[in-house]
Amino acid sequence: MRLFFVTVWLTLTHFSWASSRNRCLWRRDLALINSPSGNYAPIHSSCPEKLFLRAPKQGESHLYSAEYTYVKERAEKSIPLWREYLSRVNLSEFNIEKFLKKAEERGGLQAKTLPNFGFALSGGGARALCLGGSILDAFDSRNEKANKAGIGGILQLANYAAGVSGGSWLLGSWSTSNFPRIPSLNWRLTEQNDLWDWNIAKHYPKVYKVVKQKKKAGFPVSIVDAWGRILSRHFIADGAENSSLQGVGVLWSSIRETKSYKERSAPFVLAVTISRPGEKKDFTPETPTYEFTPEEFGVWHPYLNASIPIEYLGSPSPLFSSEPGACVRGFDNAGFVMGMSSNIFSLGDAPSRTQSKPLFLKLLDAFISGEDFEGKVPNPFQGFGTAGFQDKNREMLLMADCGFTRESIPVFTLIQPARKLDVIIAVDSNADGIDPEDPKTMAYPNGTALFAAYAKTSVSAFSGYRIPKVPNTFDGTFASGGYNKRPTFFGCNSGPQAPLIIYLPNYYATAKTNVLTEETTFEQEEIEAFLDNGFAIASQNAGPTKSTEWPACLACALIDNQVQRNGAQRTAQCEACFKKYCAKRD
Repeated sequence: MRLFFVTVWLTLTHFSWASSRNRCLWRRDLALINSPSGNYAPIHSSCPEKLFLRAPKQGESHLYSAEYTYVKERAEKSIPLWREYLSRVNLSEFNIEKFLKKAEERGGLQAKTLPNFGFALSGGGARALCLGGSILDAFDSRNEKANKAGIGGILQLANYAAGVSGGSWLLGSWSTSNFPRIPSLNWRLTEQNDLWDWNIAKHYPKVYKVVKQKKKAGFPVSIVDAWGRILSRHFIADGAENSSLQGVGVLWSSIRETKSYKERSAPFVLAVTISRPGEKKDFTPETPTYEFTPEEFGVWHPYLNASIPIEYLGSPSPLFSSEPGACVRGFDNAGFVMGMSSNIFSLGDAPSRTQSKPLFLKLLDAFISGEDFEGKVPNPFQGFGTAGFQDKNREMLLMADCGFTRESIPVFTLIQPARKLDVIIAVDSNADGIDPEDPKTMAYPNGTALFAAYAKTSVSAFSGYRIPKVPNTFDGTFASGGYNKRPTFFGCNSGPQAPLIIYLPNYYATAKTNVLTEETTFEQEEIEAFLDNGFAIASQNAGPTKSTEWPACLACALIDNQVQRNGAQRTAQCEACFKKYCAKRD
């Protein structure tokens, strides 16, 4: 009954989304249903001979073969795509065929004969969803406007796309629908679903019943399960006649059954979370980051690197359960994964001294407490790792939004040495500005999330990770450089030791897009403004930082490491670009 009340309250008050009719935002492919139970409840199953894909170890680890193969096969197919993209950007004194010669001779190999880069999409609720989506669409070669602007095709060349919170909603919606053009997705952003609106109220009994299926099957549930079901109604479309049942049988592992995934025509996607150390315990600088990919669930940490097949998410550690049927399948519901990545309800489980709780959490405190605010996942890594690993002795992982450690741009997941990225395109939709009397900064980013990723490497345990220097946001250095109001390159002279970061913050280019994270219902004009503003940021074709040089400069940044691997030098044009866009203290 307690879960029923929470579901009712949460469904009624928190989200109300709809789609843009003028942009024809309708899905082209339905999400694939492959839950082994046929519904939301996982099932018990026999275990594979070896549960671990990346065997538990300390220090650097290699990629799991499925991820490596995916990226390798994607790179092999990308040579003509690189040729097509580079022909659009008006590079001077640059020979495209000479640049691609090694790839033609030895094959397209990521970080060897071709550039290797990915997107890091920040959190920020529906604001991050809209801005991130508009920027991905601006880089899509299927968008003729993007091709004419000289930036189309970058999305087709990216090998990775990682998302946190609102960024994970974008990737989950996109990938489960077979990676269509972003404007074809229906997010229900304009529906009027206020507290008294029957459009929402009619769904909460179904949400409760669906979550109860999982509990009756003997699996842990929490508020995050209800949250994930609500998200599914907006971001997962499998053709269910009752929209409250959307995504019930759609798994994160369903992504790998899509045509685009099988053809390697889309980036390798990752949803990212962190874990709370325990009930009413603070996060720490050494809090681990967990990843959900179409192939595996894993952790990269100085004290433990390990992963299991994503389809066995929910299985206990083999050190503590060796009985037949001990493993679990169907736990990786796509909505639940997105819910864990965006679990702001974890604040309800925070020590009371840490920060004041918003009103909705104070209300929920009367009905739920402690770990019921967390995304609950049985810990497959229990008993593994060194003594310093936070979750070594935990039976249950408590998943939460990365924003609690300020790492709301998933840079850390992309600087893993095994992934060998040359470039990270970091899209920052955070709302760091909190002064409503300062409209120029209110709800716009100030670089805190990017600086947090850099500052993490100052912790001794993480000192071996390589990331470009990022100016301090807390003393005003970042903002004084203007880096939060224009595209900036970080790491221009780091060489191959660290990936270059192309930072794309949300700022006023053609429209105000600093809506509050709590805002969830949009007018049609607001959605159009997001799409146009994101395109202007990505293309630099409008706004205060407008530049006709940008498409070429962006290409210079993407190819720089490969130019060096080819034994060549930056062209004069690229040198000028780096002088213009690189952080001044780099």
